[in-house]
Amino acid sequence: MAIDQVILGNIYTLDRKVEAICVKDGIIQYSGSKRVADKLIDDNTEILDFGDNYIYPGFMDGHAHGLPAGNIMGFSIDLSEGETLEDYVKMTEKYIRENPGRELYTGNNWEFDDEKPTAAMLDEISKDVPIALTTQDGHSIWLNTAAMEKFNIDEKLLETYTTNEVHVDENGKPTGYLSEEPAININSKIVKSDEELQESLLIWQEYAFSQGITAVLDAHVGYFGYPSIKAYVDVSKAGKLKLRTYAVRTVADTDDVLNLAKLASEVNNEYFKITGVKVFIDGVVEAHTAWLLDEYSDQPGYYGVKSFDDHDKLVEFAILADEHNMNVHCHTIGDGAIEFALDALGEAQIATGNMDQRNAFAHLQILTPEQIKRFAEYNIIAVVAPLWTPKEKIHYKHELMYLGERRAENCYPIKSFIDEGAKITFHSDFPVSPLMNIPESIYSSVKREYTFAECEPRNLDESISVMDALKAMTINTAYEFGEEDHLGSLDIGKVANMVVYDTDFLNGDIESIPKAKLISTIVDGEIVYKND
Repeated sequence: MAIDQVILGNIYTLDRKVEAICVKDGIIQYSGSKRVADKLIDDNTEILDFGDNYIYPGFMDGHAHGLPAGNIMGFSIDLSEGETLEDYVKMTEKYIRENPGRELYTGNNWEFDDEKPTAAMLDEISKDVPIALTTQDGHSIWLNTAAMEKFNIDEKLLETYTTNEVHVDENGKPTGYLSEEPAININSKIVKSDEELQESLLIWQEYAFSQGITAVLDAHVGYFGYPSIKAYVDVSKAGKLKLRTYAVRTVADTDDVLNLAKLASEVNNEYFKITGVKVFIDGVVEAHTAWLLDEYSDQPGYYGVKSFDDHDKLVEFAILADEHNMNVHCHTIGDGAIEFALDALGEAQIATGNMDQRNAFAHLQILTPEQIKRFAEYNIIAVVAPLWTPKEKIHYKHELMYLGERRAENCYPIKSFIDEGAKITFHSDFPVSPLMNIPESIYSSVKREYTFAECEPRNLDESISVMDALKAMTINTAYEFGEEDHLGSLDIGKVANMVVYDTDFLNGDIESIPKAKLISTIVDGEIVYKND
């Protein structure tokens, strides 16, 4: 049997180094010496010789937001270069001037600072056309008055939400600045056409391939409602989706879980699979909405926002998900949220007897040592973000003010999970976080700092090895997706997904890793990205 491709180079299958990989119909048929590979080729075999470059299993991201990322890159106002509210207003004004005639303007990637935004600031540039600007972390939104009217933002919301979620002026009226559930609800109501969503998805796929990502968890596939799922299905049916996507969708009740399970049975395919339900347990520290066990240092008696705190319902979600071969993916920032979620999912897993449900908690900023032990005991996956670990100028300042020095210094453990026997995967949370970068993620996991911006290392006791970092982005992520027999290493019988870099991550100087250049991304044995 002749093979389709032979791939040559310095190849790390994950646990060993080989010279050649042979591929037939997108599946690895042989991984070993060039001498044997030469005997498997014929005149129709494509030879992909990467010379002295280094080949690794295709990297995977355990928690990102692909469709919104593509939509931001193609159809939204990018505010990431701004620093002040005045900057964001000017950038929005410029975009509207250059893109007239829209019924709604959306923007993303503005950052918190001490001053709080108001609708009046945006009314200066548009009184009639709605503007909705989402923060970099995705947990807050800034509206002008027209957008407040469009989305029915008024005092009635205060019957349901606190003033940390619906911010108000001195007269108790909403200012146009919202956080957590009301902000997320607004984004889900923003209508996008099928054509725009499909184009956004292809933009995202191209970007992911350019970053060495070959598979990803879409951490809230319903960001634009059910049309988001339709976009994935339509693009995959057309044969255009090659970025394997494993998706979770936020649920609020048991009917949501059952409907999602039914939908999964109808639409799942090789390149798009709904694998679980998502639950937002809390918010984020910078918005004062993370759920803490101990009070906020700057607000005595205040412990954050409990976005979801129904223990029995979360147990039921997990049991129902298990019955349909799905898992639960929780947004957990604070130790209060983590304690709550551990209690509920631990109870559910004992009830089902399934300790391999692949339940996962993402972000994990503030934890106790006892909580970390429980991750290992219940086989719950810790989805961590190495690029969040350093002390940088904006978020660390808020962490010190809101958490105090002790908690701020101990944020974002990684090594402790490994030491206790828990499985870790890495996430970028892109575009909620502005960077998706494999070399910097490896470097940050080892050094607890990065090289692309000013920062200081935080808690070097939580540093891990390069090999542990590679596993967190390959075989461990495949496990998170339930695909460890299919993806995650370059062994016989697995999908031929791999990436080529000019740098030896495992044996080179650690300081060379952030400078590593991606040469190619390969999916199903075929080059889908080439760095010219």
